[in-house]
Amino acid sequence: MQVRVFESEDMDSALRMIKEALGPDALILSSRTVRKGGMGLFGKPMLEVTAAVDANADDAATPEADQAILDVRSGDGDDLNYQDLWASREIEKKPKKVTPHRFEEALPNPYRHITSSASAETSPRSLDGLRNEVGELKNLVSSLVKDLPEQLDKLSRQKPQPVIAPAVQRFSTMSTADQQIHDGLTRLGIEAEAASTIAHYASSQLTTKQIADPAVLNAFFAKTIAELVQTTGSILPQPGESKRIALIGPTGVGKTTTIAKLAASHLLAGGKRVALVTIDTYRIAAVEQLKVYGEIMNLPVEVVMNADQLHEVLERHSDKDLVLIDTAGRSPKDSVSLQELEEFLHVDPNIEAHLVMSATTRERDLYEIYGRFSALSPQSMLLTKLDECNSLGVLLNIHLRNNCPISYLANGQKVPEDLVQATSELVSSMILESSEG
Repeated sequence: MQVRVFESEDMDSALRMIKEALGPDALILSSRTVRKGGMGLFGKPMLEVTAAVDANADDAATPEADQAILDVRSGDGDDLNYQDLWASREIEKKPKKVTPHRFEEALPNPYRHITSSASAETSPRSLDGLRNEVGELKNLVSSLVKDLPEQLDKLSRQKPQPVIAPAVQRFSTMSTADQQIHDGLTRLGIEAEAASTIAHYASSQLTTKQIADPAVLNAFFAKTIAELVQTTGSILPQPGESKRIALIGPTGVGKTTTIAKLAASHLLAGGKRVALVTIDTYRIAAVEQLKVYGEIMNLPVEVVMNADQLHEVLERHSDKDLVLIDTAGRSPKDSVSLQELEEFLHVDPNIEAHLVMSATTRERDLYEIYGRFSALSPQSMLLTKLDECNSLGVLLNIHLRNNCPISYLANGQKVPEDLVQATSELVSSMILESSEG
């Protein structure tokens, strides 16, 4: 393992130096501010960053091979024994080579006899059987050809029957008012089926005069959508309570920033004992991003690289009211990574998993993401990047599809201002107001 210390005026330039010297696979081990120039407190402040890279990084199997723990705290800590640390990592064995099945084994059962019979010696008896089958087929085709003119004549005398898709049949029963309501709801991003249900409900509850009044109709929609949306309230601990919260979700949805927003919100509400933990060691700047937040809020930051070390960290911070765990972004199609994440979360039965998703993601992908991460039993959904959406009907759609409550909504990068606790009324108003943007 190659360990080097870099000095720079700021973190951006330090990261560039690390990438140039050690490459993109380098890990940040620690950072601190020192003063240079021999003038003590009046010396020029410099950022000292310790980074490392595996000397055999090219031969490493995957990033999962880096099984070690780095204790990165906001204060000074004990020196790391890098040789012991790197030697303690666990390297996943390469998968065994799988022998491909024979072609005939991949065929459905009714067709396997074709390949097996083709490889066997052909006997005179089997040839006679084939001749008989071919003869029967010829006779069958001949009879069909003889009856063909008669069948065509019968078909020409029948009246054609209209073919209507089920969805078209359903909507064809709508009145003009229902259709206008339905179209207005779909423009908000609400799925056609939910929009149709709400439109029929509005027709049964409102008079024609009320439906024609935009203010009355809008108020009806606000109340109806609010009744359909379920929220959790605050997921942060109440006075005298302690919680361990892990944010899970795909890459790039803003989990780390949301961790910082939740921590800041808890501190502003009077909370004092908070710790930040990250198991995201796949990105070179992931640790530093969370540590910067920790330094600003004067909170300890722990970096964990395997499930056993996570257990140790949680034991060490058992006195904390709130421990927020940032996880690495996982592809919903990567079942191995999801299984690895599940092992982390099972370390402590008190860890609550909450799923973070971006509202800018295509709805079909959102449904797949939730379906995959549902194996981790998320207790709520946090929807981010609402400020980048033109319509917010997705807030209702994803909730109705999965029956999972919404806890928080994020509409920007500011900490903690751009994180709001979700309520049914707020979600409803945001959906309806999105059409004005």
